[in-house]
Amino acid sequence: MELLLGQLVNGLTIGSTYALVALGIVLIFSVLDVLSIAQGQIFIAAAYAGFVWFHRAVSPDLLLCAAFVILVSIVIGVVVERVAIRPALHGGHRATLITTIGVGLILSNGVQILAGPDAQPVANDAAAASLFHVGNVDVSVISAASVGVLAIGFLLLKYFTERTRAGSLVRAVAEDAETASAMGVNVRRVRSATFAGGCALAGLAAVLLGLKYGNLTPSLGATFSLTALTAAIIGGASRVEGAVLVSFALGILETMTTAYLGADYVMLVQFTFFFVILLALPEGIFRRTYRRAG
Repeated sequence: MELLLGQLVNGLTIGSTYALVALGIVLIFSVLDVLSIAQGQIFIAAAYAGFVWFHRAVSPDLLLCAAFVILVSIVIGVVVERVAIRPALHGGHRATLITTIGVGLILSNGVQILAGPDAQPVANDAAAASLFHVGNVDVSVISAASVGVLAIGFLLLKYFTERTRAGSLVRAVAEDAETASAMGVNVRRVRSATFAGGCALAGLAAVLLGLKYGNLTPSLGATFSLTALTAAIIGGASRVEGAVLVSFALGILETMTTAYLGADYVMLVQFTFFFVILLALPEGIFRRTYRRAG
């Protein structure tokens, strides 16, 4: 029972970080109609910039490092959207899929060339400290923070898209970019800001995951891309609620598989789950509620 409860807490923590990346993927897909496969690589590039370079060369302050990680992820998002995504939009899904794969390869290989293939430590003593107990299971500061940050981020995203003027512009571009442009909306600016926002969520996830594990490896980005992309697709591709629920399910599935079968079986179990769900529900658990007009 203690093992089960401990793995459930770990699953919720990891699921929260998957959910933040998946939310970014859903946000980008809803507005740009682009399935960004590079989110995990943007995530790891920003994490290395903050926790490895900034921490060692500029400041060891943890909050400054976290802020720098998120800032770098936003800058990368702006550059990627302008250089790789925008020129490929007219080529349809195939073109943008290839460009996001290319961006991911460039970022992951760049990180490995600059920092090496070995794991890099992240100072996480304060984050790993116990916050409270559930039975005999310690719940760390970072575990509670991960779920709390996701909840706040989810509510803020819902509020922004549904209750603010800027959010209404985002929805307008998502539903019909041509009509929105005819009504005076700067579609390019909205798309660029949306992509940057999706990357900011990836940066936030990078902060939480680095503090959770206490180390970073270049391959972590590809793993996160696959899992978060799986959560976004199973959740329905355009539904943030679906992405969050499936991310939690995948996180719990991962930790339970690791505990009872071994880490070697994690990908097998996760993608078997993915395959079975898509066979039964090809459009995901929460189907799209609209069709893009233009």
